[in-house]
Amino acid sequence: MLMAYNELQQIFLPYHYSREELQRYRRQMKFYCPQCQQPVQLKIGQYNIPHFAHIANNSCEQLFAEGESKLHLQGKVQLFEWLRKLGHTVRLEPYLQKLSQRPDMLLIKEQKQIAIEFQCSTISHEKWLLRTSGYEENSIQPLWLFQTPQKQSTQGIQKISISPIMQKVIMVTAQGLTYLVTYDANTSRFIYWTNLLHVHGYTFIGKVLELTINKQHFPFFEPKPITKEEFHLYWQLYKKQCKQFVYQRLLHSKNGVQDSFLRSSYELRFTLTAMPDYVGVPVKDAEAIPMFSIEWQTIFLYFCRRLQLEPHELDERTIRSFLIQQNVGVTNQAVQAIKNYGMVLAKSYEEKDICEQIYAHLFAIATIY
Repeated sequence: MLMAYNELQQIFLPYHYSREELQRYRRQMKFYCPQCQQPVQLKIGQYNIPHFAHIANNSCEQLFAEGESKLHLQGKVQLFEWLRKLGHTVRLEPYLQKLSQRPDMLLIKEQKQIAIEFQCSTISHEKWLLRTSGYEENSIQPLWLFQTPQKQSTQGIQKISISPIMQKVIMVTAQGLTYLVTYDANTSRFIYWTNLLHVHGYTFIGKVLELTINKQHFPFFEPKPITKEEFHLYWQLYKKQCKQFVYQRLLHSKNGVQDSFLRSSYELRFTLTAMPDYVGVPVKDAEAIPMFSIEWQTIFLYFCRRLQLEPHELDERTIRSFLIQQNVGVTNQAVQAIKNYGMVLAKSYEEKDICEQIYAHLFAIATIY
């Protein structure tokens, strides 16, 4: 823990002092846990940020992240001091008795409480859900800031990997733009992963921006839509992923003619090394279909061919039948993804530019549709 009470019941923050001063205070003072009031030890190592720890076997220690990493302690200090300098009312490691939870920080803003969790280590979905639900059920807004993965540091439009747990905290603007904010305690920078385009699984394409902590405000900035020119880079990266998928499928498929994707491609007379541009395109809600877009869209087009219908002519009952055939969960989101694809295709028949239609569908719907 980063704070404790001294003998005068004053809050003591050890990171405010030099190691020489802390060694003197450790000899002269006693420190107590702000929760259980039991004595705690002041740790002054050469590696970690100075902090407090419970004496072994104390039941209270279960509510603290004992053995926190240097990066976690460092990040909490940086974020706490950043919020204080901005003039916000913020508490460090407060114990919320009603929840039996202790967020890293609790921010009070406009009569709202925001629990800020800076997450450096792996956390299970169950634990994340338990903590998040606990806050929400008590009218506290949870804000999860994950430590930026070390492999993700460069700026610009690129392919990025977002773990399932980090996908849970992706935010959406009023205009429907998705983005994620992480924090790098190593460099004191906020990393914005904006205009996120889901490809498949953990893979996304996004525009990565960095902002130093001294230039960051709170609440966070909201991203602007990418331009048509920027989307062409998205399109190239997305189509590259499609080609890689087809190549891997040709190499590793063990089903031969029973492979629905390969069979549909053959029946539609698609050349696997040069698939049409209108197959394998990103559409809204497609994350509800656990198949790569180039796969389900090829199979879907063959499904429509056999019915002798255009994709946008299918009713909802027929779409649900298609999803059942593919062993895909029949959800409203999955049905909408199919409808979105049909809508984009119908417009591309008129406009002749599928890339333009996808850009409008994903990022400029308010101005073009």
